[in-house]
Amino acid sequence: MTENEKEVIQGFRDRLTGHLLAICKEKGYLGDTLLQTPDIEEKWKDLAPDYYGDAIPEFNGYPEVTLAWAGYLGEAVAQCWDSDWSSFSGAKYDFFRGSRGFDYMDEHITERFLGYQVGSEEGNEVAAVLRDLAGHAYSFLRHDNIEAQSILAYKAVLAALDVMFLVGAAVRLKKLGYKFEKL
Repeated sequence: MTENEKEVIQGFRDRLTGHLLAICKEKGYLGDTLLQTPDIEEKWKDLAPDYYGDAIPEFNGYPEVTLAWAGYLGEAVAQCWDSDWSSFSGAKYDFFRGSRGFDYMDEHITERFLGYQVGSEEGNEVAAVLRDLAGHAYSFLRHDNIEAQSILAYKAVLAALDVMFLVGAAVRLKKLGYKFEKL
């Protein structure tokens, strides 16, 4: 990728992050800041290639699902980071995806990692938040003037998945009671 393409994708990533953060703030999903930890960010670098392998073939048919599932994965990793990171830090993508595969990853994460029954009030709340954010991310992706069906469009999809993972993790960290404080 050329320097110009890297700048375009970084700009897209920054704009999308800002857009989703504004929505999160407006709707009470997050405060003023995207809660992050280096551990969670590094874990995404480990999980992302396998996630992309599942998500990219599904993107054209189910773009919002692939974006939302990245958010679910972020929530699961954040939950593991909070509960027992030493036990979960080495977990591979298949562990988070579950034995039923990509199509059921949301249900697996909801029950196994978040501790909610699918269809419960809490489970439905998680689904609604991630569905909302995925819809906004997809709309942003479609309207950001990156040429469709191009290499840059492909890179923008990957960047959107990255952002959704980090936003999902931040939403879970807030739910767990974390907040940003300046030292």
